[in-house]
Amino acid sequence: MRRISWVLLGFVGCCTIARWAWANGLPPSETLLPSTTKGFISIPDLGRLVSHWEKTQLGQLMQDPTMKEFAEDLRAQLEDRLSEAHLRLGLRWEDVKDVPSGEITFARIQPEPGKASAVGIVQIAGRRKQAEALLEKITANLQKQGAKLHQEKIGGWEVVRLELPKSEEDDEGKSFYYLLTEEFLVAADDEELMRFVVVRLQGGGDPNKTLAAVPAFGKIMARCQKEAGSEPPQIRWFIEPFGYVEVLQTLAPERLAHRRKGRSILDVLKNQGFTAIQGVGGYLHFAVGELELLHRTIIYAPPPYEKSMRMVRLPNQQEFTPPAWVPKDVATYTSVYADILHAFDHFGPFFDDMFGEGEKGVWEEVLDGLKNDPNGPMIDLRNDLIVHLTGRAMMITDYELPITPTSERLLYALETKNEKALSEAIRRIMEKDRTMRRREYGGHVIWEAIPPEAGPRKPEVVVKGLPPIGGPKPKQQEPPPRVLPTAAVTVAYGHLLVASHFDFLKKVLDHGRKPDPLADRLDFQLVQRTIDGFGIPNNCARFFSRTDEEYRATYELIQQGKMPQSETLFGRLLNEFLGTGKKGQLRKQRIDGSKLPDYQVVARALGPAGLFAYSEQEGWVLVGFTMKKK
Repeated sequence: MRRISWVLLGFVGCCTIARWAWANGLPPSETLLPSTTKGFISIPDLGRLVSHWEKTQLGQLMQDPTMKEFAEDLRAQLEDRLSEAHLRLGLRWEDVKDVPSGEITFARIQPEPGKASAVGIVQIAGRRKQAEALLEKITANLQKQGAKLHQEKIGGWEVVRLELPKSEEDDEGKSFYYLLTEEFLVAADDEELMRFVVVRLQGGGDPNKTLAAVPAFGKIMARCQKEAGSEPPQIRWFIEPFGYVEVLQTLAPERLAHRRKGRSILDVLKNQGFTAIQGVGGYLHFAVGELELLHRTIIYAPPPYEKSMRMVRLPNQQEFTPPAWVPKDVATYTSVYADILHAFDHFGPFFDDMFGEGEKGVWEEVLDGLKNDPNGPMIDLRNDLIVHLTGRAMMITDYELPITPTSERLLYALETKNEKALSEAIRRIMEKDRTMRRREYGGHVIWEAIPPEAGPRKPEVVVKGLPPIGGPKPKQQEPPPRVLPTAAVTVAYGHLLVASHFDFLKKVLDHGRKPDPLADRLDFQLVQRTIDGFGIPNNCARFFSRTDEEYRATYELIQQGKMPQSETLFGRLLNEFLGTGKKGQLRKQRIDGSKLPDYQVVARALGPAGLFAYSEQEGWVLVGFTMKKK
């Protein structure tokens, strides 16, 4: 049975009206939470947040009569989802909207490895009666479903414990605690966590053991406030990445283990020095000037870096104009700079840990096999291929109509300073890979992945440890799914082009012969001018999106009830996160989208969007925004 605490906290968190905690004399939530907090979200002023949201085109759309039926249906579905523990709170907006009077925070805590807890803190100064009425209703509803009420004292204060009934999924049962004072409503699912908050509310405890004292949290919040200036945040958030993933694993181990013979990806990343990323967090605003949405995200990762974390080197540059071959009608365009040669030189320990099960030297064996095995491509991967790349990488996305689970189209591009040498290296690699076949189009040699169902093929020549571009090969059991099962690869227009589909690569090649550049489109220029307006010309990445095109495939698949079958990049991530955890079993779609209006109704509220990122001494700063639809 899922913990019931986050159900209450989720409802309360959606209806807070607050002021800055430190402006009303009450302690901010980060001073009340333990340093073991791994996930944190705070709404300082939802009254302000709601008023700004309602100024956005999306906010206005949600008030449109065409959206009313779906909005009501979605609310009912969410209430069902929030009651997965089969314990219904029976709450409506009217029950909770007048309760909070100050900041609300929801946090996930990791008291110790393998354990997860949750807490919500709501300021209610002047609204105790409303809070009492809310808690009475919750208590009554849960008691009807078998919960037992206990009155206890923690730190001398009266605390209510609701002992929840056992279920088939949880034969131990859980307890839910809440505390009501004149100024705060606190709800938690762990007694020690509640005790910590009570002691802090009473002015006791060690302030150095709070979230506020965690260096990553302090650095991120201070950096965001510096960027935002006098503009207070409408939402603040923070996660400690590795701890937060561990919390999620504790809550849903069958979905997030991702283990390879007992080692998880999380274990490998931690072992390879990626814990240098100590925190990620930011500010979010709606309706700021001409922007519909503005977010600032800080990745706090102070050096020195160790092991394969040293791969991450993203130099700031100024040139982000799309090449002429990028079609004018793509949904998204991303350009990133990375020190690829440096990354390659520090990739070995990660490969050994991930694919060699920790055995050192496996990556060197792969490189040696590529270079010296007479049955292989006989190529020096570093000096015959990697050195010819400039370090600029790009990705474009699009889709084909009608929308189906396989509609999305992707293309990755790596800029080269020696197209001839790169073409030769790719030829030598692909000729030895029997999962790829040679084709020609418009004077270009294209290597296309052979579909698994295409029938018998020639015996494969496998270089030890090297997965082919069409996807990793099996050792004994059935093969895992290919990363790009229908990949098409060529070298053209000064770039290594890797497309998800042959037809999309053809479109790009055709466009390169008669360019009508994306750079000349008005919406692209508008986004670039907005990015330039932030006054930070040197970036390591820029992103452009036509959100009305980017979100269409996802929207229509939800509408069709086919999101679990989706092969889009977002769909795969969603399925990985929300999957059943059972091999070969398709998850059920969580939201019924059958009452969604036609996509064109929604598209009118989706304007162009942009994002830029830049490297700093202690990590990276990302600034993203969505603009009004003209």
